[in-house]
Amino acid sequence: MKHKNILTSITAIALLSICLTGCQANTDAETSSNDTSTNTTTISNDTSTNNNSSVDSTENNSSVDYTENNSSVDSTDNVITLNGSSISAGTNVNVDGSTATIVTAGTYEIKGTLDDGQIIVDTADEVTLVLNNTNITCSTSSPLYIKEAENVTITLAEGSTNTITDGTAYDLIDPATDPDAALFSKSDMTINGTGSLIVNANYNDGITSKDTLLIESGNISVTSTNHGIEGKDYLMVNGGSITVNAGGDGIKATNDMELSLGYIEINNGTLNITATDEGISAISGVKITDGSISIATLNNGIKSDGTIDILGGTVEIQTDDDGLVFTEKTIGDTAVVNVNGVAISE
Repeated sequence: MKHKNILTSITAIALLSICLTGCQANTDAETSSNDTSTNTTTISNDTSTNNNSSVDSTENNSSVDYTENNSSVDSTDNVITLNGSSISAGTNVNVDGSTATIVTAGTYEIKGTLDDGQIIVDTADEVTLVLNNTNITCSTSSPLYIKEAENVTITLAEGSTNTITDGTAYDLIDPATDPDAALFSKSDMTINGTGSLIVNANYNDGITSKDTLLIESGNISVTSTNHGIEGKDYLMVNGGSITVNAGGDGIKATNDMELSLGYIEINNGTLNITATDEGISAISGVKITDGSISIATLNNGIKSDGTIDILGGTVEIQTDDDGLVFTEKTIGDTAVVNVNGVAISE
């Protein structure tokens, strides 16, 4: 059952000691407290916006076409080999020094190490990139940049460990449109596979899609100066093991122009999020149906300008601020939600 404009707060005489240092509470959130002998837990009803649209993934994820069997490379022309300071590739890839640009639809295998260069996708068609023990470093821009595609799938090859690392400063022509994340996409993006992906984002964000971002599987680790993982229209997690250590928000969705977008949905997987700002941040809503989620943050644990629906799974939040910030919330009967060690229910 949903509760609208309900404010819950449990204030402790003995505070639970956590490793994170304190910061001021969100001034937009109304709070009230009752003295108990347990830890401090704050749930805030944030009415700073009228956007209380519910999350409906069935209407919004049709643009992403995920196929488990799409990881076979089409031909030797679609193999990209990274050789330190140079790149060798077939006729479907334009190579200019240490930059390779994919201009034709298909499935491409990328392997080897690139010391300082870039892989770019620039086509109107669908592209799958199979990362097979790939190590890409770029000191001046996004090492893996999806400039244009109908949609792109990043497949982490079985048994592979793949690393993407950027520098501390980018050469930007237009900061409003140029890439600002180590793995940056202007198109719908899906990440799948059973391998590992390590993202070291020294400039700004770790993984960003300016459209939709779907994580189906994989072992993903992101360390970022600013936000960890961002999907503008929505961020959906259906599986995998995800670790985020972010100087800003842990994971977020940012579209504030359409009521049906700007949401996060977690249906399975394991997420361990450490963030200086919000652990999970969305515009229209956050929906959790299953999975194991651990959040440690100096700011709010989960913040939505609209709804928070935790229908299942386990959510553990350690925070110096509010655990949940929302306009409406639902906690399902099978969901386990703890904020600073205190159980939260309807």
